[in-house]
Amino acid sequence: MKLQDLASVRSGLVLSRKQAKEPSEYRYPLINLRCIQQEGTIQLKEADIYEAKEPLKEEYLSQSGDIIVRLTAPYTAVLIDETTSGMVVSSNFVVIRVEDKSLLPEYLFWLLNTEKIKRKIYENATSNMLGAVNARFLADFELALLSVEDQRKISQFNLLAKRERQLLRMLADEKEKYYAGVLNQAYKRAKKGK
Repeated sequence: MKLQDLASVRSGLVLSRKQAKEPSEYRYPLINLRCIQQEGTIQLKEADIYEAKEPLKEEYLSQSGDIIVRLTAPYTAVLIDETTSGMVVSSNFVVIRVEDKSLLPEYLFWLLNTEKIKRKIYENATSNMLGAVNARFLADFELALLSVEDQRKISQFNLLAKRERQLLRMLADEKEKYYAGVLNQAYKRAKKGK
């Protein structure tokens, strides 16, 4: 079955079309390429502010359950949740909005980030400098559907593993700060002792 049979697949907003020429009251957080982390998360502190000349339609804003895919390498897919909904999605991305209950967005998110699928995307990328993939390729992407229960199991395990990796990274960062603090204190004590 093709992805377009189960979901809408479209490019994000060409920013120049709706952008205000001067400061505007219609301000939205903007998902840019810097926001997208290779592990499939969005770094909110990297988001820009987009000033529109008019209120934007829902179709231009991320919604919980959407999958956003980079059109350039490394073709990372991210899953939109309540913390990242309501953001402008630029034309650097494809927005996949699942419309059929037989496909879980969380499962599609996992599937699009697998090595096998990323390899297919790389093989179908254009040969220009950017190596961009066409939104049409994703719309025509063939997938064999598992049962919803199997999709749920895979996606829950994937999200749990992703959360664990995130917590381990945070723990490692905190440990680095702790070690640096201990070493600085030891250095200061040793220096006073002389």
